Amino acid sequence: MAKAKILYIDDEKINLSNFAASFKDEFEVIPAISGNEGLEIFKADNDIAVIVADQRMPGMSGVEMLTRIYEMNPDPIRIILTGYINPQDIILAINQGHIHQYINKPWNIDQVRSILLQAIDKYQLTKENKRLLKVLAEKNEALQAANQQLIADIELQAQLERQNRENEIKMMSQAKMASLGQIATGIAHEINQPLTFIKIALESTARDIENQTLNFDELLEDINESQKQIRRITLIIDHLRTFGRNNSDELNPVNMPEALDSALILFKQKIKAGGVELRITGADNQPLVYANISKLEQVFTNLIQNSMDALEDVDNGRIEVAFQQRDGQLITRFIDNGMGMPPDIREKVFEPFFSTKETGRGTGLGLSIIYGIISELNGTIDCESSPGLGCAFTISLPILST
Repeated sequence: MAKAKILYIDDEKINLSNFAASFKDEFEVIPAISGNEGLEIFKADNDIAVIVADQRMPGMSGVEMLTRIYEMNPDPIRIILTGYINPQDIILAINQGHIHQYINKPWNIDQVRSILLQAIDKYQLTKENKRLLKVLAEKNEALQAANQQLIADIELQAQLERQNRENEIKMMSQAKMASLGQIATGIAHEINQPLTFIKIALESTARDIENQTLNFDELLEDINESQKQIRRITLIIDHLRTFGRNNSDELNPVNMPEALDSALILFKQKIKAGGVELRITGADNQPLVYANISKLEQVFTNLIQNSMDALEDVDNGRIEVAFQQRDGQLITRFIDNGMGMPPDIREKVFEPFFSTKETGRGTGLGLSIIYGIISELNGTIDCESSPGLGCAFTISLPILST
């Protein structure tokens, strides 16, 4: 370990020699014959721990020199050594030179050694404190920079999440519109049937009035049936309006079979026209799940549409929907006997924009959106399929605690 450096200034060479000889084994003593020489040495060496200066020297007193050293660097410990006791000098040494100790000549070697060791300990402690403060400041600066970066990252993440959410809503709306476009013919037929009945009833009533053969019992019967058909049209239109516009994230207790019934309103005619058999089992007395009913309707709408597409070239097409409870979950199995899928296709069905349909018949978003909706509800959806053996989707959602 390197010896501590002590700068000793005295205008008498014999004193310089004696001091150096007394402490050379313990400290690195650097002698200076004058205040000016001491200042030059101090300027050139920034590792001096203690300065010991004689008070009475020609040209520059010890207090004056120590004061100038203090102004350059306050860390080294300053000691005055003198044979002349002057209260004014002591006051100046304390107030201006900020001395650590005042030693009288002739000095005692043991006393001076003890003072020097204390001074070196104080210097090293001061130096270590400064080093620690510097390290602390650097770490604090790094921490502040990291904190600012973290805030920036959080803000960026929030911005990306908002953008992703907006994109999800847009994709969901696009998928809804695509679904409505694909079932538009069936919806038109669903509305046209009751309108046709109302038209015929009105024409018949007008003819009876003209011929004065109006039967009020028959008229009342036609009015009641027309009101029934109007309610049917209203139900379809209300459902279309809700299905097309509701992108809310609000969650409520939902009955899964009722969500299926709502989705089927748009498909009854298409299922009937396609000669597809629809079987629903286990729908009664099922517990509620915590979900958004509009989004669950979209889940069923997309699954029904997928099955109808898969059953286009299949004789005796069949769709089965089965509800059951298992381990605190409501399980919904959605099965068709369509063409099925090979493993490489099945593994990609939930990927966005993946579609095996011809251009214009699908967005490739339907099953991806289903996967996202079910995942948001802490549920799961799996697909089982093999070529020629149809397809089965299994949805599992937590049952709402009562």
